[in-house]
Amino acid sequence: MRRHAIRALALACLLSLAACSAGTDTRKPAGVAQPHAPYLGLAAVSARQLPPSAAQLGRRPNLVEVYRTFGEPFSAAHAPQIMAYGALPLIQLNPYRTSLSAIAAGRDDGYLRRFAAGIRHLRYPVAISFAAEANGSWWPWSCSHASGTVFIAAWRHIHDVMTPASGNRIIWVWDVNRVFPGSCPLAALWPGAGYVTWVGVDGYWRSPGDTFATALAPTIIEVRGFTSKPILIAETGAPKGPAAPGWIQSLFTGAEVTPGVIGVVWFDHQSAHGDYRLEDDPAALAMFRREARSYGASPRNVDPRP
Repeated sequence: MRRHAIRALALACLLSLAACSAGTDTRKPAGVAQPHAPYLGLAAVSARQLPPSAAQLGRRPNLVEVYRTFGEPFSAAHAPQIMAYGALPLIQLNPYRTSLSAIAAGRDDGYLRRFAAGIRHLRYPVAISFAAEANGSWWPWSCSHASGTVFIAAWRHIHDVMTPASGNRIIWVWDVNRVFPGSCPLAALWPGAGYVTWVGVDGYWRSPGDTFATALAPTIIEVRGFTSKPILIAETGAPKGPAAPGWIQSLFTGAEVTPGVIGVVWFDHQSAHGDYRLEDDPAALAMFRREARSYGASPRNVDPRP
């Protein structure tokens, strides 16, 4: 217990040194209410599958994450549907069908401008996460397949093309996986403060004893070595079973007390790694409801409104 207390104190002391920036100028249109931190988010396999209601979760999610393959056109219907639900759209845009070097060379600029023009027409911000979890080894764009130099060049290129074409309405989310033995150093993939609005951290319960302090905090500490940008826990979950309630409690407690963490996004789906659906686990759902109702009640040290 003493070791965990010392670790938690060291984490709090380290993170309290970071002054968190407050997002970006997105030129919000008058009369459009924008969701803001703290974010309670759910990841949806498709934008048509909106999250469960506030009655089910204890609180209405104000961020919905969806997944798109780089090259697919921007959907003019899905983002407005999410916004009408009362949530910020977060689109994870992943380059399965093209290379980072091709993107950096400008071969997809027409696509990037068309995608950004769709956001511009919406008249409210949309968050974009490009090439997520590049510090791992499992994606075609991972650091085991492409160098950090190429990743950074691709990231900066899409930022420079899409930002003006969108009317400066994109919230740029640089999303990495939790660090682990063998993962690439995060600093080697960092595009620079001028190219990122928020940092996203993905991390799931994987083994007995996993908590926010052991599974997510080491990544936050590494990130704080080179940026003070706000941090979103951009994808997390625990497989259905006895460990899920404990992970949920630790997740929300850690997000609440860690300076600069602006929200959490639950992956409410079944994958090859497990079934993370809250509605299939009564104990997990009950804990999620309890924690969601009180999340954000404490004063926050950032207000990164989009």
